[in-house]
Amino acid sequence: MSEHQSNLNEIQLQHGPLRLSVCPALGGAITRLSVDGVDLLRPWDGSDSVRRTGCFVLAPFSNRIDDAFEHDGQRYPLNRLSPDHPLPIHGLAWKRLWEVAEQDSSSLVLNISHRPEGAAALDWPFAFELEHRLRLGEEGVSLVLKLRNIDTRSMPAGLGWHPYFLRHEACQLRFAAQAVWQNDTRNLPSRLLPIPEKWDFSTTRSLQEPGLDHCFVGLTAPVLIRWPRQGIELSMNASEALAHLVVFTPPADMGFFAVEPVSHANNALGMDDPVANGMRELLPGETMQVSCQMQIQRTARSDS
Repeated sequence: MSEHQSNLNEIQLQHGPLRLSVCPALGGAITRLSVDGVDLLRPWDGSDSVRRTGCFVLAPFSNRIDDAFEHDGQRYPLNRLSPDHPLPIHGLAWKRLWEVAEQDSSSLVLNISHRPEGAAALDWPFAFELEHRLRLGEEGVSLVLKLRNIDTRSMPAGLGWHPYFLRHEACQLRFAAQAVWQNDTRNLPSRLLPIPEKWDFSTTRSLQEPGLDHCFVGLTAPVLIRWPRQGIELSMNASEALAHLVVFTPPADMGFFAVEPVSHANNALGMDDPVANGMRELLPGETMQVSCQMQIQRTARSDS
């Protein structure tokens, strides 16, 4: 992506106390989200690494997958896509320059187009178009993704977002799911298990350091994040297709955690039944659409 990084300008959106910044040239990433000047996502550090931003799009698959997959009886090898990981990760949308299709003071439409020509076929072997709509409103942030198969063949498809939330002191988390994937030594899912007590956030509790880098299955309610000392509450309500949730909690001193609404299990492409694990199969010309609403409210500040 280095050829696109000479101009890492941000587009600023505003609605009331909400501010949202996006850098189209840096993977179309959200570089800042704040309310009343308080950052909710990790602010971008200004580097040319999209993984140092606040949020990026996951498409046409989420998280880690094996270095090859099968579809319609054919095996497709894939590039690693990131030098920091031994396996392909997060799809390719975060590695691309996005084009601005529409823009006003509180909304933005970005898009990319992928064609598997030459070396790009090893990034993803099918042609697609992807649109990302971002809008600020009275209740918060609205995000919508549309992925269209423009290939002559059917293609597997997955979508999601990868927000890095700031770990303000005493932050709290709540989400309800049905099960969680245990990972193998390559950090790929190996066994689907009931959620152990130490990872059970079905009631609101302090984030602590649960040591998560896991995919939860069967999301049944909105995700709730509270920053009581800032007096802010964020409710993340994803569309029905985003029934999986990847939760990443690095050591607290890193200052962030990730809660990622996604459509499929990690490495669903490598499983015996990808569709049963959340992958869509898009026919030529077919479109997959998902949405995520982040409702943001001010609450009474608390030291607890």
